[in-house]
Amino acid sequence: MAIIATIPNENDVLFGRGTAINAHPGNRRFRTMVGAQKQQFFEEKVRKKKRAIATNIMNAINDLQPPGRFLTEDHSHSSKGQEGNGSLDREGADNVGNVHPNILNKTWICVDLGKALSKTLQRLREKKEVIQNPTLNSGSGQKLGAEESADVAAARQSPIISSVGELKHRQSPTDSIKSSLAFADLISDDVSKSPAQCFPDTHQSNTPEILSSDASSLSTQKLCGLGDPEAEAREGNILDEEVDAFLRHFSAQHDSDETLELRELTLQEWMEKSKPNPGESGNVLEYIRSALPIALKLTKCLVAAEKDDQIGRGNPIPLASIATANVSIRVKELVLTGTCVGEVQEAIEHVWITSCVGEDSRVTSRLFALGVVLYELFSPDLLLQEDMPTFDATSNSLSMNSINLKNKSNSNHRPSKKSQRQLSISESNISQCTARLESEGAPSSICALIRNILDCFNGDFCGDDAYKSFADLQLDLQLMMNDPSRFLDNIEANPMQPLSICNKLYGRENEMNRLGDSYLLRIDGKCSGVIIKGGAGIGKSVLAMHVQELTSQSNGYFSVSKFDQNKDVVPLSTIGTSFNSLCDLFVQDATPTQLKSVEEALDTALTNQAGLLAGVVPSLKKLMPSCVMNETSSSCVDSARVMRYLFGKLLLTLASHSRPISIFVDDVQWADSASLLLISALLSDTAGCSSVFFTFSYRDDDVSKSGPFNAWLSSISMFSLEVIELKDMSPDSVNNLVSDSLHLSPRITRPLASVLHHKTRGNPLFLRQLIESLKEQGDIYVDLSRPRWSWDLNKIMDMEIYPNVLALLIKDMRGLPTDLQLGLKVASCWGSCVKYSIVDILSEELKVDLVDILQQVSKRGFMINISDAAMFRFTHDKIEQAAYELMSEQQRREYHIRFGLALFANKLSNRTGNDELFFAAINQTNSGGPTAVYKPGKKSIIAGLNLKAGRRAIDLSDYRTAFKLFQHGISFLGDGHWTAHYKLSLDLYDAAAEAACVINNRDAVTNYSEQVVAHARCYDDKLNCLCSATKVLMNAELLGESMESTFAILVQVGEDLPRPLGDNKLNDDIQVMNGTLQNMSDDSILNMKEATSERNGIVLKLYSNLILILQYHNPSLKGAVSLRMVDLTMKSGLSPTSPVAFACYGELLANIGEITEGCRLGRLALKLLQKRDLTAHTSSVIFYVYQTILWASDPLQFIADAHLLGRKAGQQSGDFVFSNLNWHLSAVVSYTAGSDLNTVRENIGAYIKEVQRLNTRLSAGFMILSVLLHSHVVVLKEGLHVLDMDHIGDIPTHRGLLVKATGNPMLQLLTKITRLVRAFLFRQLDDISENADISDTIAKNKQQLCPLYLFGVFFEGLASFYLAREKTNEAAKWIKKGESVLAKMRGLSEHSSWNWENKMLLLEAERMYTLNVDGAACFYEKAIRSARSAKFVHEEAIASELAGIFYCDTGLHQKSSQLLLHSVRKYEKWGALAVARRVEGFIESLYGSDITQWGAGDDALEHIFATSQGSSKKRQVIG
Repeated sequence: MAIIATIPNENDVLFGRGTAINAHPGNRRFRTMVGAQKQQFFEEKVRKKKRAIATNIMNAINDLQPPGRFLTEDHSHSSKGQEGNGSLDREGADNVGNVHPNILNKTWICVDLGKALSKTLQRLREKKEVIQNPTLNSGSGQKLGAEESADVAAARQSPIISSVGELKHRQSPTDSIKSSLAFADLISDDVSKSPAQCFPDTHQSNTPEILSSDASSLSTQKLCGLGDPEAEAREGNILDEEVDAFLRHFSAQHDSDETLELRELTLQEWMEKSKPNPGESGNVLEYIRSALPIALKLTKCLVAAEKDDQIGRGNPIPLASIATANVSIRVKELVLTGTCVGEVQEAIEHVWITSCVGEDSRVTSRLFALGVVLYELFSPDLLLQEDMPTFDATSNSLSMNSINLKNKSNSNHRPSKKSQRQLSISESNISQCTARLESEGAPSSICALIRNILDCFNGDFCGDDAYKSFADLQLDLQLMMNDPSRFLDNIEANPMQPLSICNKLYGRENEMNRLGDSYLLRIDGKCSGVIIKGGAGIGKSVLAMHVQELTSQSNGYFSVSKFDQNKDVVPLSTIGTSFNSLCDLFVQDATPTQLKSVEEALDTALTNQAGLLAGVVPSLKKLMPSCVMNETSSSCVDSARVMRYLFGKLLLTLASHSRPISIFVDDVQWADSASLLLISALLSDTAGCSSVFFTFSYRDDDVSKSGPFNAWLSSISMFSLEVIELKDMSPDSVNNLVSDSLHLSPRITRPLASVLHHKTRGNPLFLRQLIESLKEQGDIYVDLSRPRWSWDLNKIMDMEIYPNVLALLIKDMRGLPTDLQLGLKVASCWGSCVKYSIVDILSEELKVDLVDILQQVSKRGFMINISDAAMFRFTHDKIEQAAYELMSEQQRREYHIRFGLALFANKLSNRTGNDELFFAAINQTNSGGPTAVYKPGKKSIIAGLNLKAGRRAIDLSDYRTAFKLFQHGISFLGDGHWTAHYKLSLDLYDAAAEAACVINNRDAVTNYSEQVVAHARCYDDKLNCLCSATKVLMNAELLGESMESTFAILVQVGEDLPRPLGDNKLNDDIQVMNGTLQNMSDDSILNMKEATSERNGIVLKLYSNLILILQYHNPSLKGAVSLRMVDLTMKSGLSPTSPVAFACYGELLANIGEITEGCRLGRLALKLLQKRDLTAHTSSVIFYVYQTILWASDPLQFIADAHLLGRKAGQQSGDFVFSNLNWHLSAVVSYTAGSDLNTVRENIGAYIKEVQRLNTRLSAGFMILSVLLHSHVVVLKEGLHVLDMDHIGDIPTHRGLLVKATGNPMLQLLTKITRLVRAFLFRQLDDISENADISDTIAKNKQQLCPLYLFGVFFEGLASFYLAREKTNEAAKWIKKGESVLAKMRGLSEHSSWNWENKMLLLEAERMYTLNVDGAACFYEKAIRSARSAKFVHEEAIASELAGIFYCDTGLHQKSSQLLLHSVRKYEKWGALAVARRVEGFIESLYGSDITQWGAGDDALEHIFATSQGSSKKRQVIG
């Protein structure tokens, strides 16, 4: 494909250098645009957004006239016109404007978008506040070439940034070096430029030929960017952000102006000015560190040349050229001109070889030649010819002139520059060179490096440690630079330096990148967190802790918690610990304003249940000082659900008022069920939240095929969690770990690492433990003669291969002294950690100094003494497991019982109320089990303690832990316990049955209930268990069985079975009760005495549960049940269920027409809730009162809001059934009240998804209704075609639900209502006629009235009058039906004009219009005004449309068109866009497409609303 050349215009951006290009208008504009965006670019932290800034600049240049382009000179063409293979694009030839003639004389082509973007990004990264006046000091007069080859440009994009140098801080260029820091390229213009081109403002000078004149030859001045992949993988990659951070820090430290200078000098010149003065031994190591960048870059230069030779793009640097005299250096100097005048910051920029003469030679020869250069470089003293011993190489093929390398002289003056000579070196003097370096204070690592590279002189006969390639040398030098303390500094021999294994990840780069990417996705709400899985000791926790670094970079909060295997102490304490830490972090960091804001938010979110959460998260009191810790959760229906709700609200509140939050939960496979449910709830509550990030880790080799954890693991698949699996380390990764641990090059440690990988299979924990074990055995040791770590490879190869790390650990532990083994055994009985307070108690019990023992254990690496947390912790769970397996099963049980009783004794003697100590003690005794207790009296005591612990667990909202504790208590009951310990046995079995009911363990409830029924001494003792048995049937959604079971219990306690509505005896009893209640004031009822009968309390609980069952199974019996509940309340006094009784009885009265008295009792029920703080029943009472009573008096909008409060109350009390029912009704009533359909759709959709997640039959009926309503709302918005769809997004439609609704009167009625509303709004005559019998259906099924039913009745009235006009032969029937509906609305409007007046007025207008009676126009206008006043936008739209039709029929077309257009606007405001389009079509059919002549002005609307200006509707409230 031919290259198309082009002519630059004044808007183009030109690549290159020189005054003409720098002054080009397009380049000046480009720099201005970049400068304007730099601040935003620096502040932006997301790489994609940084890239977007650069893209916007490019787009802005392209949008200029003429369009700007990014051009570069085409050197493949002649510079005299457009000759060669390319063609000329004349675009822009007429817009050359102010383009310099020198530019027009060159051939230009467009660069690709990637290169243009790269240039723009590089310009944006430049720091003008640091580099204000860049100038170039030519130094020795040499400058780099104008262009850089493509492969070098690519190399500069490699992970190792080519311009990283060693920053030397000194007072003046000639003073001693003060420090050495890695420093990135301060000025990087474009990846395709040479370093000299980074300064386009400088003048060009002639560039001498370097290495070769061949165009394909690679200039070594640019080769320092090419690195070995292994070195690059381990190098600390200096990214743009790190450079920016350094520059910001540098700028802050120096309040001054800086001038950047580039200088070139020879290696000899650099050594003369940099080497320390004779006698300054303290600066030797500092000098060597400053020389390392030169050695590394020189080696990279040679590596790159070899690579070019391998791919046929150049030749390796000849042997004769590898000499000190041929090495040149470019350094950067920042000369401070402000407050720190004279200070210079120096960085080694580039190193290259300036001549290329001689013939090629083998690698070992060139390695040796480089070794001579490095020997001279690293020698702290300048070497003279007469000071050098002679090397004789007569027997070697390498022939060079001689240099005498003798001991240095004692002169104190600076020696003169040594002339470069050719040399000939023999092997016998290599040791003299290294000995000289050692005597001058050079580190042993440098001496070894020089020895191993000079040994290359011997070619094939060199030692095993000799270098084989430049790449190996490059890696060693890179390691010395990156980690000098490990690879450069000497090993301490006195005292002996311990073997230190780095606690970092090896070979996990991909996993860390995935973790980082997931954390970034959190910002957009696309990722909730990660799950890290893998075997034991694989490094999951270490990888997960990388999130802490990411969170710290985001200035966020990080908390961590860890589950122990069967060692949980306080219920929910693991998650509670994490939240406790978050509260502490927030309090430490927050301002008083933030603290006040959070306190107010938490008061609103947690209400009176905050004290319950404070029991698990004590630091919550720091955020809510007024919070009082609750001792019990008796005000909750399901305290576990309450706790999940409270945790979620706390997390969301903190996330919305603070920095990003990251939560790491380790070893989730050992979490209890309550904690797993809590974690799922937190994931659900924070889904899509950009401020919260979760990290979970679990062992995939410790998970059984079934169980709570696997169920949890499957359930969280719905959340956006990235799964990261860790495998064993590769051989290379093992070698890197061994290399780091032994402070040796990977090429030296590779044989040892290969053996270790074979024996450990690459498991990190196994590997670390094996290295420690080998060191203890002396198989890995320090060789003092070098000094360095060494090993006996043959002995290690022959040693036994352990099957796993556990076996190795047990073997090592059995070799410990007896007292240390005892300490490990005792500590392992307590899980992964043991607190100081427990250690003190056990020391007294065992009569040993356990603290001292565990400190010795910690010194050996098995445990960690964490003084800040006052605990000893095992360094890994496998170590804990190994210590535990040192004991026999019987010894474990005896220890557990002994330790548990010791803690109980201490707690009793000190009278402490410490929950943690109490649960720790009970956990120990239960781990021991009843077989380890030999005295019956002790068994009954432990059984009673388990009963106490279980009740405390219930107070802390953990029924699953409570159930386990009750089971343990029962297991400690001896034979004949029903006789010997009747009360204790009854309490334990009752408590176990109740807890099993809450966690929905039906089999356990049945088992324990049968035991109680069989052994109870009276029927009253059976009631609690029997209640649990009926409740668990209801929880299992076996409503019929639950109802029959409840009836059976009620008969046994002497209660009559409920009678259906309409029963004469029931009617009489209702009248009697009404008379009683009407004679009592609200205050007298509110101040009634408290009930004291335990039996009546249980009966009322049974009736309260029965009410909910009858709601679904037999609604006609609800009235009798509510009457009996009120009767028991009036006779025995107020109880927690009294508000439910009055609410349900008020519903009964409203249903039989006693609306006023029903509203009074409904409000009385709400007052009882407030006065008695009955949180457990708030949600159910709100449901009953507003769904069945107060709709008759309160505005529908208020009813919808009240149900939302009911939902929140249910969440706070754990009443998920009524919480979801209130949520559903809030959406339904919002629809009937004319709320925006988009909002209604969103709320209904969220409800449907929640019900689908819960998958409960109790909500199934309401779920089907919600699906019907959701489909209906979408039809109104989008059109009738939706009826043919099976799904709307991920929500099913109404299709197929009619089969499910068969036999369910409620669902059949709701289906009929939605069909009628849809048919009327879309004027579907046949469907209107088929479904206009709502009132008859309600009466037939004796269904209680509610807002949605009455909404259907209202549309039945509208449909009736519409059908009377359309079907004149049936007019009488439809008019009669319409007038019946009108009468109902007239009666309802007497109780609430807000809700029902506009409906009554519209129906009256329709009746008059249908009967052709005068006055219809007046009622239409009143109906429109009333709907607007009540904020019923949908009914204002309907009334306006019907009025428009009426005026059209009467010939008032101006009014008609105005009202019809008004209805369109109101339908659109409601969200019923499809209905609005239908009305628009109707208008066009009447008045044509252009109706401006009819719809101009709003005279009709002004007339209608004139009387309502400045007035407001008065709402009628009953009661």
